[in-house]
Amino acid sequence: MSEILAFIKAHRRDIITTAAALAASLVVMLLIPALIVGNAPSTAGMLACIALFFAVDPAFCLAAAIFAGWDLRHRWFTALFPPLAFLISTGAVFGSEAGGFMFYFVIYLAICLTVTPVTYLVRKYGRSES
Repeated sequence: MSEILAFIKAHRRDIITTAAALAASLVVMLLIPALIVGNAPSTAGMLACIALFFAVDPAFCLAAAIFAGWDLRHRWFTALFPPLAFLISTGAVFGSEAGGFMFYFVIYLAICLTVTPVTYLVRKYGRSES
């Protein structure tokens, strides 16, 4: 038990950061669409979902990928949270009609998988020698 507590004490910042990234992904990708579908009228809900799919979700995937690329060794998996949370939310919120949303999942995954290493490389090699 003391080994576990020592590990947690040594890595508490990473644990808190990872938990916060997971919680943010779940709120943006799972909770907000569920609230929209459950509470908004059909026309307003469709408009809000379109705004989510084309603006909010890609921007959040971009932010998560930049966050993961900032410290790639320790945070590489946090770039996968938003697309996976989106995949879970489409199945939970939209049910059997979620097959059409795989296109968005692939796009969000592509954003995360391309921006993360680019951020890492820019951070590693992009420093100017002024």
